[in-house]
Amino acid sequence: MPDKLVTIGTFSMLSGLSIPTLRHYDDIGLLRPAEVDSRTGYRRYSSVQVDTARRIRLLREAELSTDDIGRILDGDASDARAVLARQRLMLRERTGRVEALLDQLAQDLEGDPPQMKSAADFGLAAVNIGVDSDAALEIACTFWGELLGVQLEDWGSGSRQVVLGEGDAISFLNIRVRSTDEPQYGHRSAFGLGVVGLDDAHQRALAAGAGEHFPPTDGENMPRHSRFADPVGNRVVLWESAR
Repeated sequence: MPDKLVTIGTFSMLSGLSIPTLRHYDDIGLLRPAEVDSRTGYRRYSSVQVDTARRIRLLREAELSTDDIGRILDGDASDARAVLARQRLMLRERTGRVEALLDQLAQDLEGDPPQMKSAADFGLAAVNIGVDSDAALEIACTFWGELLGVQLEDWGSGSRQVVLGEGDAISFLNIRVRSTDEPQYGHRSAFGLGVVGLDDAHQRALAAGAGEHFPPTDGENMPRHSRFADPVGNRVVLWESAR
């Protein structure tokens, strides 16, 4: 397009920006007219400004603020990339929040219980419980053996272990006496375990000597769960889990 001056109405049609928007952009200094008639106040724009105006419109459709658009127009390529990267991250985060909200609303409408999100590339590798004496080790192993329905074994490392889960989705429960020179000496663990049959597992824990914090409960925004302390002071949450 050859360089020539056009009225604000013509420029509005060429750029896709409304006349009130063009006036606002002039007032804030984002897109000044090429010429303003000193007598009438009529704005005229250069045809070479059309590309800039169209870029501004696209950036606004991407929900960038006028301040950020000004940084892109006035800065160099690195400034533009930084602004666009920040905007892209913000939009992704908002999309994730909106999708989670819509999922929750759909579950509420259908009466489905909330489902935990899954980090598919990660799995629980081990639960490590430290105790401070051989007597406490025996107490802990007896409790966890009764809860899990298996006997913990000594695999030769001075601790007791049991495999949790099956197939490729296994992890390990380790219980051992920690020496006084370890940084973790005296530390009590807090962890959660998924379990099929939450109510039965919780009752087995209480029968084996757990101190109940609260019984199986339907969480407002979380799956059904319960919490207790085992006989050696570890805090445990059991989550209702599908097999």
